[in-house]
Amino acid sequence: MIGPAALPPVVVLSQSDWGLAWVFAQDLASHFAARGHAVVYVNPFPKRFPRPREWRRLLGRFLDRPRLTGSAAHTCPPGLHVRTPLTLPDRNRLFAWINRRLLLPGLRRRVLAAAGGRPLVFIFQPFATAVAFAAMLDPARLVYARRDSYSDDPRLDRLQLRESELLAKADLVVCAGPVLAARSSEWREKALDIPGLVDFAAFFRPLAEKPAVDPLCCYFGHLNQRVDLPLLQAVAERFPLRLIGPIGVDWSPGKEVECLGMVPVDRLPDLLADTDVVIIPYRLSGFSRSIFPYKIFQAFAQGKPVVATRLPALEPLSSLLYFAATADEFKVQIARAAGEGLAVRRRRQEVARQHDRGLVLESLRQRLLGGAAEVS
Repeated sequence: MIGPAALPPVVVLSQSDWGLAWVFAQDLASHFAARGHAVVYVNPFPKRFPRPREWRRLLGRFLDRPRLTGSAAHTCPPGLHVRTPLTLPDRNRLFAWINRRLLLPGLRRRVLAAAGGRPLVFIFQPFATAVAFAAMLDPARLVYARRDSYSDDPRLDRLQLRESELLAKADLVVCAGPVLAARSSEWREKALDIPGLVDFAAFFRPLAEKPAVDPLCCYFGHLNQRVDLPLLQAVAERFPLRLIGPIGVDWSPGKEVECLGMVPVDRLPDLLADTDVVIIPYRLSGFSRSIFPYKIFQAFAQGKPVVATRLPALEPLSSLLYFAATADEFKVQIARAAGEGLAVRRRRQEVARQHDRGLVLESLRQRLLGGAAEVS
């Protein structure tokens, strides 16, 4: 065991801005900061050039001011610093070279100055610039957080993917669900499956019978290209619908939809508590077939029924979920879910308890500290 004075700093090279939907990267950074580590959370390296109307986001990146980028919904805990990189998208080798030679050295100085030592590095984006930057930090331990199947995303087909290189270099590969874990079987000895986490104490609510004749449905998280918008709209036309989180696509919900936008994570449990059914209407594509929705265990901690597209990564939880494909099937399953008894809700809460972020991430932290001690 390493004493507090020897705790290594942590750098999280995330795939999600600090202020966007709360996912694994924020849980990870928050847990290490709460345990006394200096943590530097690096917002994602850009995958495209900003559009003209996104000048505030561009200015925020240039000035390293996350609030100007629109990422300011979550309060930073003590000991956690957010840095926003100013680099070119990895669209070709020239851009990757410019990043590596001209733009990354300054970012490295700023990150290491905030970190204060040789860090444990968690990297989420398997692209050329992110992989090069991770190497520049000379990590005590390198962890690849394999949360998405980037090779299946057609929007990223021009980016310089370095996933094979990253898998070989990483000391540990943390996978999001059974699909990505299976794809990491070649690296079985260093692969760990952590599909999702929940702050169980914050989200848990006692169960009570609650008749729901007209159930309030809820979608929470980032509303982006993964979501089947026509299906979501069809649900909204039949049931009251609450949306919690940023909307990152061109879509104008009707007046019948309650849009709350981005909220701090500590408000989410209460906003979720008075809803009846959580819906996850994802599009099925090569990219989404590997997704394990991070929100699952947050909903389970409250016993909430979840109606979802049949994502392969969710099959192990099929007895606790309601699957649907079409708008009509979603409507039928929502009505069915709203009338379920308490027994299945208790089972969901027990599953969520097993994925409590404190328990899971503390085990991960101790595993990495042991390895850091060996290489110190």
